[in-house]
Amino acid sequence: MMVMTLREQRWSRWSRWLGKFPARQIDLALALLVTLTGLILFAFAGIGGSTRAGFLFLQNVEQRSLDMRFAARGERPHDERIVIVGIDEKTLQNVGAFPLPRTSYATLVQKLSTGGAGVIAFDATFPTPENNSAAQALGKLQRELGPSAPAGITAKIKQFESAGDHDAMFAAALQQSGRVVLGHLFLDRDRAQASDAKRSEEYFNIVWAKAFPQVLKVKSKGRDFDLSRAWIDNGGNAYPGAEANLALLAEAAASYGFFNTTPDADGTLRRALLMVRYQDQDFFPSLAMQTLREYEKIPDQEIAAYISENGLERIQFGRHNFRPWHDGSVLINYTGPYHTYRHYSMWDVLNGAVQPETFKDKIVLVGGTALGIGDLRSTPFQKQDAGYMGVEVHANIIDNLLHSDEKGRSFLTRGLYEEMIDTGIIVLFGLVFGFWFSRVKPLYSTISVFVTLGVFAWFIYFSFARWGLWLSCVIPAGTLVVNYAVITSFRMIFEEGEKRKIRKTFGQYLSPGVIALIEKDPQKYIRPGGETKDLTVMFSDIRGFTTMSEGLTADELVLLLNEYLGEMTEVIFHNLGTLDKYIGDAIMAFWGSPYPQDDHAYRACMCALQMIKALDKLNIKWKAEGRKQIAIGVGLNTGPVNVGNMGSAKRLAWTVMGDNVNLASRLEGITKEYRGRIVISEGTYRQVADKFVCRDLDKIRVKGKNLPVTIYELLDFAENRDKYEPLLSRYNHAMEAYRAQNWQEAASRLGEMLTHFPDDGPTQIFMDRVLEFMQNAPEADWDGVYVMKTK
Repeated sequence: MMVMTLREQRWSRWSRWLGKFPARQIDLALALLVTLTGLILFAFAGIGGSTRAGFLFLQNVEQRSLDMRFAARGERPHDERIVIVGIDEKTLQNVGAFPLPRTSYATLVQKLSTGGAGVIAFDATFPTPENNSAAQALGKLQRELGPSAPAGITAKIKQFESAGDHDAMFAAALQQSGRVVLGHLFLDRDRAQASDAKRSEEYFNIVWAKAFPQVLKVKSKGRDFDLSRAWIDNGGNAYPGAEANLALLAEAAASYGFFNTTPDADGTLRRALLMVRYQDQDFFPSLAMQTLREYEKIPDQEIAAYISENGLERIQFGRHNFRPWHDGSVLINYTGPYHTYRHYSMWDVLNGAVQPETFKDKIVLVGGTALGIGDLRSTPFQKQDAGYMGVEVHANIIDNLLHSDEKGRSFLTRGLYEEMIDTGIIVLFGLVFGFWFSRVKPLYSTISVFVTLGVFAWFIYFSFARWGLWLSCVIPAGTLVVNYAVITSFRMIFEEGEKRKIRKTFGQYLSPGVIALIEKDPQKYIRPGGETKDLTVMFSDIRGFTTMSEGLTADELVLLLNEYLGEMTEVIFHNLGTLDKYIGDAIMAFWGSPYPQDDHAYRACMCALQMIKALDKLNIKWKAEGRKQIAIGVGLNTGPVNVGNMGSAKRLAWTVMGDNVNLASRLEGITKEYRGRIVISEGTYRQVADKFVCRDLDKIRVKGKNLPVTIYELLDFAENRDKYEPLLSRYNHAMEAYRAQNWQEAASRLGEMLTHFPDDGPTQIFMDRVLEFMQNAPEADWDGVYVMKTK
């Protein structure tokens, strides 16, 4: 007779209560609940919604889905009128360190202007005078001579001083060109307080001439409102200060625009500001807009910004009509990865390698492209460490501006129209598909979910690539999947009845893989017995666990072990390993049984690397919580072992036995000796040599065995081999001398290695051995095998 537990009794009562209602009514109620949840999440965690942590996570996932759309689309047509003159490594090598002399900029402007460039825009500011030591010395000389100096000498000094004034030369080039747009940076309140307020005010008196000529109110029902308040309340940016260009240069330039950026929470630059407010007085366009303004010679009367109580409504910019977000930002429709636009080295332009006529009627952007300048940006195509320079971000914005009337080439759109589409899809996936799931077999439901997700993915990608629409992906797809999961689970539980599962009986002491096989053929696996089979066995152990545990309370120790063992077990199961047992803080697992796996050695090695990675993440978490961190050693061996269901009639376990199991355990212990993390045997190495980066560690003779064993250190996956090449080439070079018993040369090579890799454990070990052999030479018949003194 079966006795029900208290939990089972409660579940039975709950099942009987639900059973009073028609199943399809419950299905539809669940579908409605899922739909409402999806709509609420969409309202609060939409692309620009709440700032709560949970909602921010959903926003971040949605933004990453947009990045995936960019990656899938790849490079699209771009405007070839836009080119970049980069301050690259070649320029820095030939012209000088950054910042470059102003004379080089002057020469560049002259050459580009002579060649007929349509407009020249600098993605840079020039806030301070150039430090010219020669000019400073002449000025000091004139002051020391005073008014008593002969007029001829004074005139000559002024002549030389004028010739050495590089800022004046740059200003003259700007003035003569008449087509240069300088960039500047507006400062927030904290940075503005540290800046020169008087200078910011003076700068405003210069740049106000290039503010938005017309900022018009869009009144609702004739009701007036405060323009500044409407701008701020709707997320508009207002800056009290500026990193101002020198007045001499600003007055000589044709125009100036800001290049402030607003990265998303993950640091990726997906938006661009087209318009901000400065000193609560005027609205100013960005560098990209001012560049377009000068290129197309847009008159002031054709430029206007329209602001309502809801924020910015639209911008009229000559023939272009933009509808940014209410805060003045737009979604950049990147044309492709870095270097989509044509790049020229500034040095090649200066020395004539690139003729000035190359830039005729071009939009020329001048900015840093050398990594050392540090103007790196994260974009949907490339993250910051991949080297996407800020100057090419401006190129993309200008391209979007130029093609504002072309769907798919202008800025991405994300507004009321797109939100209505998203809402409709959520309702479709919630209510309509909920009705469908409640009436068809689970198999058909599963097929329909996969087909629908595929069609939905195609639809949002096509809308993005063809029309430039950013439609929400995560919450609608989540609504569909959750709806399917909830309704299908409900039907399986309450319509098809509860199944008696062997998992409930055996789940406490057998691995999930064994249980899955037992369900198909119980008698084969329940009865005692075994077989000899080639498997890969793994042992892992926490280093110094006994000492560490003495400093922990019982609760702290249990918490640490549970977290550690839980994480490692997940990694083992993820790689289809069989968890044999926990031996205190140690873990024993194996691959190849009961799952027949031809690649069991590969899976075991992959699991070991993932365990190390998972432990590193745990240690970071524990460190942040002020808890102790741990290190582990992992040993792997491949070979014939006895495997099967072993134990007594009352308690069986699927386990392995044999010499190869013992060797795996020894290899785990050897990680301490060689100060490594993962040691594998020759049997394992032979099966995975081309798939992983391994180091030929040593040839050893373990205690109690006569035959030597070659052991290897498992370092990484094969695709990362180049990363380890400096280490391995030096190490192998040193080991050649070691095995040739050339102790002096071995010591030299190992010493050289330690200068490059001072923390490399095996190198330290072999250096100690070589020093010992130099004092006490091994026996004449020494074969290079190291005899382990401990188990």
